[in-house]
Amino acid sequence: MAMVNSSDTVAPTEPTTAPAETPTIAKKKVVKLLPKAKPKRVTVQSTISFPYRDLESGIAVAQAIHNAGAVALSTDQLAGVMSLQAGSGNFVLKVMTARIFGLVTYAGGKYELTDLGFEITEKDDKRNKLARANAFLTVPLYRKTYEDFKGRQLPPRLGLEQAFVRYGVSLKQKEAARQAFEKSANQAGFFAAGSDRLIEPIIGGGAPPINRTPPDDGGGGNGGGNGGPAISEGPDVSGYHPFIQGLLDTIPEPGTNWAMEGRAKWLQAAANIFDLIYKGSGEIQITAALVD
Repeated sequence: MAMVNSSDTVAPTEPTTAPAETPTIAKKKVVKLLPKAKPKRVTVQSTISFPYRDLESGIAVAQAIHNAGAVALSTDQLAGVMSLQAGSGNFVLKVMTARIFGLVTYAGGKYELTDLGFEITEKDDKRNKLARANAFLTVPLYRKTYEDFKGRQLPPRLGLEQAFVRYGVSLKQKEAARQAFEKSANQAGFFAAGSDRLIEPIIGGGAPPINRTPPDDGGGGNGGGNGGPAISEGPDVSGYHPFIQGLLDTIPEPGTNWAMEGRAKWLQAAANIFDLIYKGSGEIQITAALVD
């Protein structure tokens, strides 16, 4: 029998194979996706002047001034005789229409009739017809259309709108421009031979010829071309949207007393007009608070 003494030791058994290495887990790269920036909306302004209402709307403003004594009226006075609220979108739109047709001028903080405005409110039928024709040709867009299609057939509606875009009307406003154009051409007598062509109205009885002198500028409502005085006072707003032009016209002169309620009404009208011509969600409310 084999004996084991204290000197006999048993050496630990060495592993015959190397321990398995712990597998390395590759770290995944986390890529954060940033929200895509929305492209800025570009508002394209029309580069040629035209009214948003028809000729009759402009004549109504001139007639209101005439009925009030044909004197210069402040914004509040004019709104009063028109039974409208000063600074409202409807008031601004109608007054701008009258200015673009060359019937009304704005100077010294007041509105007054131009020579053409006086003529268009006369009861004499021949002078009235002549004034309507001149007012129609005062509008830069209408004059351009008349000159380009004189003696030729007008294109159909979509084609006419495309022509307006070439002349400088923005895509967003082309339909409104065409609708006002068609109504105004009929009211001015240019559609007497049919709505498919512009024919100069026949005005007999020794009436003066229709004024074909181009307006002094491209602003339409800034006078010229019809015997009416050009607007020489007030801020130059000819490059703005017609609504903005009308709003700026209704601001009282610096240094005058402007009640807080009137300021609030003006700001609310501005907010309403911005809502019409710009895109965006939400609503702006203006309130006036008197502080003791």
